[in-house]
Amino acid sequence: MILPFLYTVLLAALPAGESADVRDAVPAMTDTLSEAVLVSSFKQVLALERLASPVTEISAAQMEERGVDDMKKLSAIVPNFQMPDYGSSMTSSIYLRGFGSRIDNPVIGLYVDDIPVMNKNAYDTGLYDIGSAVLLRGPQSTLYGRNSMCGVLALETLSPEDYHGGRVSLEYGSANTVLARLSVYGRSGVGASVAYRHTDGYYLNTFDNSYVDRSDDLNFRLRAWKQLRRDLVFENVFSVSLTDQGGYPYREYDEETGNIAPLSYNDECGYRRIAAMDGLKFKYMTEKWTLNSVTSLQFLADDLSMDQDFTERSMFTLGQSQMEGAVTQELILKPEAAWRTPWWNWQTGFFAFGKYNSMSAPVRFKHDGIEDLILANANSGLASVFGEGAEFMLQEDEFDIPSDFGIATAGAALYHESYFTLGRWTLTAGLRLDWEWTSMDYDSRALVNYSIRLPFMTTDFTPAEYVYKGQVTNSYLEFMPKLSALYDLGKVKLFAVFSEGYKSGGFNTQIFSDIVQNGLMAKLMEKSPVTLPETGIDAHDTVYDPEKSMNVEVGSRFAFGSGGHSFSGSASLYAIMCINQQITVFPSGSSTGRMMANAGNSRSIGAEAEFGYRYRNFGLNLAYGFCDARFTRYDDGQADYSGKKIPYSPEHTLNARAQYTWDMSNDYFRSITAGVEVSAFGRIWWNEANTISQPFYAVLGADVRGHFRWFDIFLRGENLTGSQYALFYFKSVGKSFFQMSRPLRLTVGLSVSL
Repeated sequence: MILPFLYTVLLAALPAGESADVRDAVPAMTDTLSEAVLVSSFKQVLALERLASPVTEISAAQMEERGVDDMKKLSAIVPNFQMPDYGSSMTSSIYLRGFGSRIDNPVIGLYVDDIPVMNKNAYDTGLYDIGSAVLLRGPQSTLYGRNSMCGVLALETLSPEDYHGGRVSLEYGSANTVLARLSVYGRSGVGASVAYRHTDGYYLNTFDNSYVDRSDDLNFRLRAWKQLRRDLVFENVFSVSLTDQGGYPYREYDEETGNIAPLSYNDECGYRRIAAMDGLKFKYMTEKWTLNSVTSLQFLADDLSMDQDFTERSMFTLGQSQMEGAVTQELILKPEAAWRTPWWNWQTGFFAFGKYNSMSAPVRFKHDGIEDLILANANSGLASVFGEGAEFMLQEDEFDIPSDFGIATAGAALYHESYFTLGRWTLTAGLRLDWEWTSMDYDSRALVNYSIRLPFMTTDFTPAEYVYKGQVTNSYLEFMPKLSALYDLGKVKLFAVFSEGYKSGGFNTQIFSDIVQNGLMAKLMEKSPVTLPETGIDAHDTVYDPEKSMNVEVGSRFAFGSGGHSFSGSASLYAIMCINQQITVFPSGSSTGRMMANAGNSRSIGAEAEFGYRYRNFGLNLAYGFCDARFTRYDDGQADYSGKKIPYSPEHTLNARAQYTWDMSNDYFRSITAGVEVSAFGRIWWNEANTISQPFYAVLGADVRGHFRWFDIFLRGENLTGSQYALFYFKSVGKSFFQMSRPLRLTVGLSVSL
């Protein structure tokens, strides 16, 4: 990862190009963080207000005012969007318009400075020195491809091309939470930022009186920009983040009494991650066309440890470590004025990627787990044949089920979008052809020594080994069309869009412990007259196919003002049909694993609205989302859930913020800004049967900020009413668990502009 530093040296050594063309070469951001920052995405041919799809844009100033320093805090600010804060940074679950994924592939794509983030485990990271965040809702697969079936979040970091200066900030808050940031952007075209965050945590484990969600995060970014020649612009963005945290504050739930036990488990839970990305961007311009090239190298290494039963018993633990490398290449060709007509604009692109993941996911069975999950099942069958006293015995008090995987994925895509301007109409037609191939080598095994005791004999301990080893592959070809129309009435714009999207398929690595456990039990029974029932879990369960969606949407956006009053907003209605939906399922009984399955079809219908009002120093923002997402077909062999609500995604999201600024008419003490904000979610169903849910709940926040000549000071409060609500629910080993919300939190901070 010395490449970014070599690029920086190269930039310093190279002579500057003719700077007169710089602002024409790359769309400029404003030179102050107090105003909105424009998006300079290579893929955005049309201005955001002319896109025929709902768009939420949040500027740098708005992110700082609201304390949005990670993706989870965009929840509800973006209608129908929720990224709940549960588990650890590995979870990164995102729900939008009724769809989401707890594991594996996400429903939205994440792009940072035009670079796609290839591993969902890296989604949950700090948002520092972000110039703007734009979330395009609805399938964006024509331009962005895989895993953008519900939308794309495009982040633009501060660039030394447009922003010059330095910034230092320090925050301190509840649970001994500290955030320190430093960034410098020079006129030489090089900028760097570093941020460190620590918290002691909020969730107390009563087993050993430790806080399970303590966390340390370090983020570093180096961004360099230079116009090498009149027709060639170069840019390099390098970032690395390190995370070391606890997590998984899950509490056992008694479904009969409705009581939630205190958090208490005996084995370690934690997550460590290092993620690095280097993006090399070129923009080559001629009189007729512009060619953009984006190349990235990405690396992720992480390590998970988890007490899988989340109790004080010694049942079993899960470990998972992976090391993944990825390379991406994208080329985007656009016409200039000499190569297009006044009524037709277009872009054509090529995208290719390859990645390889080396993963190890051992499960360790401990004393109680061996007794309850293996011996209890085996001995119940043995006793039914030979009577009381007949039993299997294992020599080991603990044993491992090691599972090693090598997962290779490659893909390529061609895409095109044309934009036609016919009077007040803007019409868009696009098509993308995506091909993807993936392969998994797997090697799982278990070895134990067992003995059978019968009323008339006892055998010696004999080794029993079960090996599950092989390779599976999958490939698919996807066509993703898009048609949209926007009619411009001036202050009001009407739009309609039809688009398709898909979420990639994958492999169920977390179900291998169940497969090996069941195979091992069958080995134990080979020399006995007892036959265990079939579990129904085998090799075909290790593969799942892509999830596909079709989206139809109509809406409008508006902006007008009079007498100092300004109004802006948007509203839309959508309907989504989804086939081969990927659903996280748990095998029946006291299973140890979970898996993704193409278990059903579904549909989601809903509405979204955003509204902004400004009058002098007062501002009001509202965002509301509603979705009714249901299974149209889902029968898992045990129950038919057709017509039931899709779990985990909220039916309603609401965010309301009012803000007022008092001008001090003083060059040193310039103003005070105060804001109050409410975010609300619900109802959230926790299971496919729709028997357990989190009712609609609201969270109150407020902040006050003093603006001085060289610095700002602020005080921010979150969950001021101390609301208690459930963030997550799941079942493991036949038991139910909840993660509850965090308490009231206060933060005080200072930021200095250099």
